[in-house]
Amino acid sequence: MATLGILECDVLYDDLIDDYSSYGVMLSELLSSIDPHLNYIFYQVHDGELPSHGNCDAYLLTGSKTGVYDTEHWLPPLMDWVQEAHARKERMLGICFGHQLLAHTLGGHAGLSNKGWGVGNHMTEIDHRPMWLNDDQPAYQLIYSHKDQVSSLPEEARRLAGSDFCEYAAWYLSDLVLSFQGHPEFTPEYFRRLLERRREDVGDERLTQAMNTLEQPNDSETIARWMIEFIHLPR
Repeated sequence: MATLGILECDVLYDDLIDDYSSYGVMLSELLSSIDPHLNYIFYQVHDGELPSHGNCDAYLLTGSKTGVYDTEHWLPPLMDWVQEAHARKERMLGICFGHQLLAHTLGGHAGLSNKGWGVGNHMTEIDHRPMWLNDDQPAYQLIYSHKDQVSSLPEEARRLAGSDFCEYAAWYLSDLVLSFQGHPEFTPEYFRRLLERRREDVGDERLTQAMNTLEQPNDSETIARWMIEFIHLPR
C-alpha cells in the first residue's frame, strides 16, 4: 500500500476551512476517489514541519498564496528539502505553488507573470507525454488560479502541456517529478467562493470571464489518475 506525503504550503481563508479543510485534504479526497487504498501523511510546511526523507513513496507540494520569491521563513528550508529529495531520487508532485517551487528549486525559474491573473476553467494542449503515461488524449481542462508562472524548466525536464497564456502548464522530469499549474482539487463551488474575495486584484472583467467558464466540464479525474499512476510507478 503506497503512502503519499502531502506538504501543506498554506492554510485556507478562515471562511473556507470548515467546508474544505485544506488544499491537502481536498487533494487526498480527489486521489482517494481513484485509489481508495492510498495512505497519506500531512506535513504543515508553512509551520516549519518537513518530512524525513524516505518516509513516503511520493510527496506532493500544494498550492499557496506565497510566491517563490517571497521571504517567508519556511521557504528556504523547503527548497533545501526539495533539492535533497531530488538528489535522493524521491518522487515529487506539485500543484500551483508547488509546481512553481519545484521548477524554481531544481534549476528552472518561476515568478510573477506580466500576463496577470490566470483564472477559470481552461484547456491546455499536451505537448510531450511521459513514456509511463497510459493516456493518449490531446488536451485537458482544469481550473486555474494564479498570477505567478513557471518561465523556464529545470535541465532535462520536459513540458507536458502548455497554452498561449501559460507556457509551462505542466511538466515532468523522468519518473521523479510530475507538476501541474492547474488545480485538479478545486470544485466550481470552492473556486467561486475563492475568486470573489480576489475580485479587486483580479479585476471585474477577468473575474466575470472566469466565472462563466465554470459550467464547462473539466478533467480533474483524469489528472488524478495520472498522479496515481505516477505514485505507483515501479522503482
